[in-house]
Amino acid sequence: MAVSDLLIYGGKIISMDSSNGIYSWMTVKDGRVLDIGKGRGFEKYVNESLEIIDLKGSTVVPGFYDCHVHLVQTGLNFEGVNLYEVRTMDELLEKIECAVDETPKGELIRGYRFDITKIKERRFPTRHELDRVAPNNPVWINSIEIHMSSLNTLALNKINLPYSIDGIARDERNLPLGFFTGKASAFVRNRMFGCLKDDLRMKGIKRAVKYALSKGVTSVSTMEGGFTFHEKDVNFIMENKDKFPIDIRLYFQTFDLEKIFKYNLKCVGGDIFVDGAFGSRTAAISTKYNDFDTQGNLYFNNGELNYYVGEAHREGLQIALHAIGDRAIEQVLNAYENALEIYSRKDHRHRIEHFELANKEQIARAADMGLVISAQPTFEYFWGNEKGMYERRLGKELASRTNNFRHIIDSGIVLCGGSDSDINEINPILAIHAAVNHPKKSHSIEPIEALRMFTVNSAFANFEEEDKGSLEKGKYGDFAVLDKDILSVKRNTIKEIVVEATFKEGNMVFCSKNHDVRGELNEKA
Repeated sequence: MAVSDLLIYGGKIISMDSSNGIYSWMTVKDGRVLDIGKGRGFEKYVNESLEIIDLKGSTVVPGFYDCHVHLVQTGLNFEGVNLYEVRTMDELLEKIECAVDETPKGELIRGYRFDITKIKERRFPTRHELDRVAPNNPVWINSIEIHMSSLNTLALNKINLPYSIDGIARDERNLPLGFFTGKASAFVRNRMFGCLKDDLRMKGIKRAVKYALSKGVTSVSTMEGGFTFHEKDVNFIMENKDKFPIDIRLYFQTFDLEKIFKYNLKCVGGDIFVDGAFGSRTAAISTKYNDFDTQGNLYFNNGELNYYVGEAHREGLQIALHAIGDRAIEQVLNAYENALEIYSRKDHRHRIEHFELANKEQIARAADMGLVISAQPTFEYFWGNEKGMYERRLGKELASRTNNFRHIIDSGIVLCGGSDSDINEINPILAIHAAVNHPKKSHSIEPIEALRMFTVNSAFANFEEEDKGSLEKGKYGDFAVLDKDILSVKRNTIKEIVVEATFKEGNMVFCSKNHDVRGELNEKA
């Protein structure tokens, strides 16, 4: 019997252990790290290893852990029409018209990642415009931050939209224009997801997982179900999550705790929306938006949220809540404080997802409670620059506060990282680049801290630090091979780093066509 299933050597292994140890070789057996070290210590394993890989100077990091994805939606979007690059209404309609030519009559056409802030007309298409290019297919278009939707008339007729629900844009006759925000858009999403079949989900998720592996990701936390998504997605994940070469931890976005117990889950929430998002001006902020007369929306009153958080906390569940604006963050902090005051509980690791506009007093309160903050650094990369979406929506002064990673970490909070895919792509390298090269320099963090967000901290945030997040004896042999040292390259070039290969429990699950990491042991060995 081989002493090890895999021996890797000849590179730089960033272990992310408690001492930030850097090693040059590692062995894996039965899916877990058998041994790790420096120098020539690997030689004792050479003759008794099933596979040997010379890293030839490449860098190894623990497999990335994306702490916040919507895996079903990410997969389904591989089967839709990507609208991210459109810049005019005519371009959008042309893309939908092209999709009609390839779609059987009566089948749904889905447009996704539509960014209203980048389109010349600064609006969504009306149902009449969509009817013109797609008279025989239902059409559903969703915004990049998922809080706005458009439907054509065929799609609108399929969903039985309540006439009085908030968020319906109307014409002069009080009829729906086909453009929806807030609760109306959430209703649209839920109904449209309910129309999709599981074979489409499987096809899409296979592509999403393949893509995640190509980015070095070996574990994800997926946020599924709830009013804005669909319970079919939860059922699909629970029935199929062990079929994929990636670890999937489910956060069920439901208020029905009996459903949590049915699946024997230990966590609840994810993107249970306490507020919306900045792009749609639905994130709840303490002042008016810079470009519209609104302060955004709180989707619960204090009593409702306190009750829900209190019940889930008393049942021993880990809770994760979406809060972007400072007004929503305040409401969530109050709910957590209330629950902890009534029923003290250690090591709960309750989470706030996004936490984009927290002020320093709110950061201090989160630290005092031992909350985990789950952030998405690529938001700053795409929206945080001068005259970017944050500044247009919030104004220069308020936008200067967004995503203060430096202060969050300095306050002692465990900061974990995610993509919020499919709002942004699953790409931890880009996210690490974004956190290190934050457009507000005082909010930026060091490369080792950013790497920690997507390794040890994400494992901790999911109660998996005994098995994942670092490369140590006894932990899973999950790792990514990078073409450059992420800790020593120039900071503004981190995003150019290439994932050469990804290993799950010692097995290669991805290898770049341009980088063959397999090779014979060199003569010196």
